[in-house]
Amino acid sequence: MCNATRSVLEKIAIDLRATKSQPGDANSALKKLLTFNFVFILHMMQGLIGYTDALCQALQYKSHDILNAMDLVAATKSSIQEFRDSGWEGLLQKVLLFCNKHDTLTLVLDMNTTYSDIIRS
Repeated sequence: MCNATRSVLEKIAIDLRATKSQPGDANSALKKLLTFNFVFILHMMQGLIGYTDALCQALQYKSHDILNAMDLVAATKSSIQEFRDSGWEGLLQKVLLFCNKHDTLTLVLDMNTTYSDIIRS
């Protein structure tokens, strides 16, 4: 899906038949999609949604079993806390592999540098 999205945005960005704003919008979206920050957040959200999926599915049933729901809440909380405590290395490796595979790493990642928000600087 990543390659298909990238291909479509690249075609829109160079399409001469597009309206004036479409190539610029497509180019801007493509630049954002190819950043490490976007890919990292996307993978993190995928993991979090995976942890909460069982709970969401259970809460949609009409016959709510409160004890089962409480157990699922506790299990979901525990999974998210475990991800918070020890899941970062795995997530970072997964993101770096994805970036290398899809050639999307437009930012050289150096974990020893200080963070600077470009909007505020």
